[in-house]
Amino acid sequence: MRIVTGGIAQETNTFQWQPTTLEDFGRPGFGTLARGEQILAMEGTGTVYGGAVAEARRQGIGLVPTAYGAVMPGGRVARAAFDALCEEILAGIRAALPVDGVFLVLHGAMALEDHDDAEGLLLAAVREVVGPEVPIVAPLDLHTNLSDEMVVLADALVGYKQYPHTDMPETGAQALRILASIVRGEARPAMAHARLPLVAPNQSMVTTWQSPLKTAIDRARELEQEPGVLAATVLGGFPFADVPFAGLATIVVTDGDPERARQAANELAGICWERRADFTIRPTPVADAIERAMAGPEGSVYVLADIADSGASGTAGDGTTVLRALMEAGARSAAVAQIMDPAAVAACVAAGVGSEVTLSVGGKHDGLHGPPVDVTGRVRLIHEGSFRVAGAMGAGTLASRGRTVVLEIGGRDGIELQLTEFRGHPHDLNFFRAFGIEPTERRILVLKSAAHFRAAFEPIATEVIEVDAPGISSPNLSSFDYRRLRRPIYPLDPDTTWSPG
Repeated sequence: MRIVTGGIAQETNTFQWQPTTLEDFGRPGFGTLARGEQILAMEGTGTVYGGAVAEARRQGIGLVPTAYGAVMPGGRVARAAFDALCEEILAGIRAALPVDGVFLVLHGAMALEDHDDAEGLLLAAVREVVGPEVPIVAPLDLHTNLSDEMVVLADALVGYKQYPHTDMPETGAQALRILASIVRGEARPAMAHARLPLVAPNQSMVTTWQSPLKTAIDRARELEQEPGVLAATVLGGFPFADVPFAGLATIVVTDGDPERARQAANELAGICWERRADFTIRPTPVADAIERAMAGPEGSVYVLADIADSGASGTAGDGTTVLRALMEAGARSAAVAQIMDPAAVAACVAAGVGSEVTLSVGGKHDGLHGPPVDVTGRVRLIHEGSFRVAGAMGAGTLASRGRTVVLEIGGRDGIELQLTEFRGHPHDLNFFRAFGIEPTERRILVLKSAAHFRAAFEPIATEVIEVDAPGISSPNLSSFDYRRLRRPIYPLDPDTTWSPG
């Protein structure tokens, strides 16, 4: 069996003005550009390919790699970047023909500067090359915004079930098993979907607690144990994409039973719709969160999640609201990951380790995450910024935020501020440990992350507090100027109705 593989993965925040370029895809630790054997070398990592390559080896499948590009969430992808990566994939497929199937690794919420549905475009291009008879199966991120084109052009779609996404390898293996069963003639996929008029904040999709989305995902797991159900997926969607098809959706793939697929997809959608009011998130005022953390017992570790300025949701990561409040409260034993400010990093590098500097940091990218704040501190560390991820999500992969500085504000036991050249999403303990900060020994950890941090930080946290700061990944969806999103949609339009169709 010969299965060709490749893909493009990016999550687009359309409220981020800065486009995502081909250079971003090629920046190690920020993006991934893997070609040929480099794709197969991802076996064993905490990625989709980590599981898929291992499954191919287990089954004796000839996996033919083309090109794979992935990058940090950000603004709309430049058309030139998409076209270049797409053509590499298509050229690799043409060179590999004839093939028995296509394993196409997607994210599901990628938008281009001139097109809302990048996944639909890529699937259409691949389908044109391989023809209508060759099966295409794609694993998807839980935050996929599902378009009609994606459903029509793929034979099967399988989404993650965990948020944080600790099940990427398992999803990759599941999707490859389905594709192999189709190629062997053991399964005849029948896929149905339901798209809800419901857009939800990321925190209501977290699966480390019984969130409304997890309730439906639990039922999806049960469905997958039933005979003839190949895959059952609940997609939370990505709410920071102003595209017509953003929002919650469900997908069920059965073995030759379209009616069962349709019934199950509607059942999962109905579970979400019944709990639609529970998707509302009410974060804690910043000052209250800091006061609670400072009053905690000795040895406590409080995680303050700056969810509105999450690099994993495409923000710049230069918000200052929490830092300013920490300084005003005289907080001690606090570590902040991070504020993106290339100019401040350059000033610290020029001053050198041990120097005291006065800087205006953060608030410079778009003015939507708080104004710049003046700080005085000592440069404790200058680091080139890259390190390996060691936790449950993305284990073994490289992370980098460019040159990184640790600035001590108020002395060694005051506030340790990480200043970075690039945005990041601190979902792993090594986002502190790589820079000489032991997170289990700090009273307050400030993380610019929507939810991925929970896999690594919940086990060490006395309490996780989601704080109410401004930003373009805020759970207050009514604050966004949606112009292309279909309407009516809940909760923006509270009287929205839905019934299975």
